[in-house]
Amino acid sequence: MAEDQFAEQIIPGTFIRVQAEALISAGGISAGNIGIVGTASTGIGEVHNISDWESAKEKFGMYDANTASTLNLTRSIEQLLRNGARTVIAKGIATGSNKGDFSAAFADILKENVNILVSPEQTTSDAIEVLGALVNTAEGEGKDMIAVIGSDGADAAAIAGHAAAAADKRVIVTGPAIEAFDNAAGVDVTLAGGYTAAALAGLISSLAVQSSPTNKKLFGVSKIAQKFSYGDQKTLVQGNVCALEERRGIRVVRGLTTEGAAFSQITTRRITDYAKAGVRQVANPFIGKLNNQRVRKAMQGAIDGFLATMLQDESLTNYSLEVTATRQDEIAGRAIVNISLQPTFSIDYIRVTMALS
Repeated sequence: MAEDQFAEQIIPGTFIRVQAEALISAGGISAGNIGIVGTASTGIGEVHNISDWESAKEKFGMYDANTASTLNLTRSIEQLLRNGARTVIAKGIATGSNKGDFSAAFADILKENVNILVSPEQTTSDAIEVLGALVNTAEGEGKDMIAVIGSDGADAAAIAGHAAAAADKRVIVTGPAIEAFDNAAGVDVTLAGGYTAAALAGLISSLAVQSSPTNKKLFGVSKIAQKFSYGDQKTLVQGNVCALEERRGIRVVRGLTTEGAAFSQITTRRITDYAKAGVRQVANPFIGKLNNQRVRKAMQGAIDGFLATMLQDESLTNYSLEVTATRQDEIAGRAIVNISLQPTFSIDYIRVTMALS
């Protein structure tokens, strides 16, 4: 007999109901799965879960030595993997694909569990249009993700202009272009700005949600294609660009989204999305259960347990939680969860006062 209900009580006997709501807790939550679309020599129209370089070549074929080639999906995946990506959901499309083809392919990618989108082969303007629309549409459908876009701008002002054009709490614009080792050519080559996004996305995916990419080093990148002056760097940072600089390797100047307001720090965006995913995962099993004080208390305990873990992991500095339902809410089958989060912020500046005597 099912333990959660009494189907019938006709024949005399002992009927037992087990109430296990208090045992519900959050399982594994992904925060670094990357979704990518690109042109390939094989695997056209196929979606594959890639976690290593050999699998990428097997599924989509090796890129060639011509950086202007349109067969660069594996080149993009190479940058992702070099910088720490572990789960890459990739779809191959044919040479000559247009903006609409990329949009359709990403629609398939969004059916999978992805957290970060990147499209290195598109121009910056096309990537902003395609990925910007996707991440905001997905948010309305209960899927929270960010897009990392590389700028193909020729100077600091042009790169900052791309960030201004995006201006979205879920979009990150980075630059300048990078130089990296080309396995097909056997030499370092200059890659378009879009591939900077692949390197940065790989780095972000490897970090805990509370860990900022600020000052973190990129791997597999030999140099940036253009060095900026201090004034140029100010232009980029003030323009909400997640810029790169050469300083004991290639490093991220500051981890910024293009919004420049409440979600200006990448960590704030990722912490919030992680909390939303966890609350959904914990709360969904309670759908269909009794809407009474006992069950609501169990749901509050489950959500509290998840948020307490975030507090212990230092992604939150504090939070408050309340689960309520009025009589009208109970009749409507609705429970209200009110949560106040205080995300942890990264150290971006250190102020030093020196007293000389």
